[in-house]
Amino acid sequence: MVIFGFGREKKRRTPISKKEWEVRKKQSGNKCLICGRTEKSVGVLRKAHIKAHSKGGTQYVPLCSNCHYKYDHGLLTVTALKKLGLTKEDYARFRPKKPKKKKEGFFI
Repeated sequence: MVIFGFGREKKRRTPISKKEWEVRKKQSGNKCLICGRTEKSVGVLRKAHIKAHSKGGTQYVPLCSNCHYKYDHGLLTVTALKKLGLTKEDYARFRPKKPKKKKEGFFI
């Protein structure tokens, strides 16, 4: 799909059904795969991509908000990565692309 003629194509996300998401959460015991906190204690488990959507990932795993943030920002330890079945090298390849920083000021 082309966005307003700018030539960039927007990747479409493949939605996961509510039923499929509930099955995935149940497989993990309704717990965050990294810290093990229950959905009841954190409020809601987030749908996190192991391989970032921006890099073609489609697999969702349940993570609490805190662990999801750490995952996306490269803050996980080797021990936490092992819980997801990842190596440091895989993690470096799968993490989301870093957003470009906006330049401030006037350009003449």
